[in-house]
Amino acid sequence: MTLAVWIYRTILGLCFCMVPFGMYAQELNAKVTFNTQQLETSLRDRFTTLQSDLQEFINGQQWSSAQFSQVEKIRCTFAFTISEMTDNDKYNASLIIQSSRPVYNSSYNTNTLNWQDDNITFTYSEGQTLTFNEFNLDNELIATVAYYVYLILGIDFDSFAPHGGEPFLSRAENIVSQMQNAEGKGWSAFADKKNRHAVITAMLSESQSAYRDLWYTYHRSGLDQMAQSADKGRAQISEAISQLGKIREVDVQTPLLSMFISSKLDELINIYSKAPRNEKDEVFATLSEEYPTYISQLEKIKQ
Repeated sequence: MTLAVWIYRTILGLCFCMVPFGMYAQELNAKVTFNTQQLETSLRDRFTTLQSDLQEFINGQQWSSAQFSQVEKIRCTFAFTISEMTDNDKYNASLIIQSSRPVYNSSYNTNTLNWQDDNITFTYSEGQTLTFNEFNLDNELIATVAYYVYLILGIDFDSFAPHGGEPFLSRAENIVSQMQNAEGKGWSAFADKKNRHAVITAMLSESQSAYRDLWYTYHRSGLDQMAQSADKGRAQISEAISQLGKIREVDVQTPLLSMFISSKLDELINIYSKAPRNEKDEVFATLSEEYPTYISQLEKIKQ
């Protein structure tokens, strides 16, 4: 990504809250897939149509006032696995959502989201038109996709400017509020510590705002500086992850900690592979305390 584009994205993140929603351009370069192996063969063809229509819907929808050129678009994937048809045209599914952004002055892309949602329910009949009105939602599939689009955008903009993704996260919160009476379990307050309601509540919580500060430091002060100085960039990343404990102190079950490690585990192992021994030991101690179930993977940091 060029310097001009990088400056643009950073400035856009800083001033986005002041931009009226009137001038639109598509922001995403999304790929949609459906795994239907658990369904009867006769039911699978309809998802070929849905896959194409949903991908076109995501990439063609105007999600904000931000202006994106082709090279600036956020790369992301929506991978659905359909587990069963519970009734006529009603389905249960899981969804893996991934997104990334480029690291400045490099060919490397860093994961910004790698999340699995196992509470996907929706109704779909072949040929159904996909439309979106964020103030009048009546389609659970579209609501779910729109929610994750706004989460992707919020996380991306947060990585370029402090709390730069606030408008997008607020719109995701609005979707959750509207869907409280939906059949799907993923929308319900207090039903699941990692569902859609829990994630957006944590992201917008004042008491957990340190996570979004950490996220900005990790990317703009850390990763984006590593091409110029690997040591200085890595020091900022170390500073960022040292704040994880504060997030846990606020809410030991917050989904934010899971969101961080699911997107950054492999990257952290790679970043510290060339670090001095004292840095390796310090980071390992921090991460192993916060993520005891990942000890075997984290051991690679010390090698």
